[in-house]
Amino acid sequence: MKPLIAIGGIPFDRPIDQHSRNMIYYIPQGYIHAVEAAGGIPVVIPPSTNLSQVDVLLERVDGILLAGGSDVSPLNYGQEPHPKLGAINERRDLFEIELVEQAMKRNIPILGICRGLQIINVALGGTLYQDLSENPAFTIKHQQYGTNWDTPTHSVKLLQPSILDEVFANQKRPVVNSLHHQAINQLAPGTTALAQSHDGLIEAFQVDNKDVLAIQWHPEAQYLHDANQLKLFSWLITMAQN
Repeated sequence: MKPLIAIGGIPFDRPIDQHSRNMIYYIPQGYIHAVEAAGGIPVVIPPSTNLSQVDVLLERVDGILLAGGSDVSPLNYGQEPHPKLGAINERRDLFEIELVEQAMKRNIPILGICRGLQIINVALGGTLYQDLSENPAFTIKHQQYGTNWDTPTHSVKLLQPSILDEVFANQKRPVVNSLHHQAINQLAPGTTALAQSHDGLIEAFQVDNKDVLAIQWHPEAQYLHDANQLKLFSWLITMAQN
């Protein structure tokens, strides 16, 4: 049977004229289509304020995909807000942190993308740069706004043997797209960095002895033009079937 993959929905908490001034949850279609293309059944889940529902949810799904979106609140890793902190949603933060913690206890595989990487790191005890300007060593442009999202814009270095060797087909200088202004500062205990940009920003990590993979770029925007990027979603589907 095809595995059921829960994709964390993104709150949009401002009224939408096209939706009769209602507020909505949404997910970019690339995540949905990539899960389907990899052989899974996607189900979008809204971030509930009732965290006890997480256990019920995890009884019914086989894998978790955490998508991009708003900034992670620094209060969740013991910091005060930086002047360049963007929009946050504490409801989503708390729900996804609980989702990560409970899914790991149940050995349910997780793939985190962009903000998904960041929330996994925070859930496990790591910290973030609230804005890349906090580290003057970051000299590469990591926000490719104005450029098509499917266009790779900078290269990465692979640090450990992993699924990324297949994703990049053993390229000597693999390249990714880049759409973020927050990043990992302190990597969470019990994790291993898998890739970094050439200015030292952590681009991917795994959780040791768990089926948890986190990446900073956006393969859901690339896989139609780079079939190797679909292997990240195929990894999730394979782990969910085990």
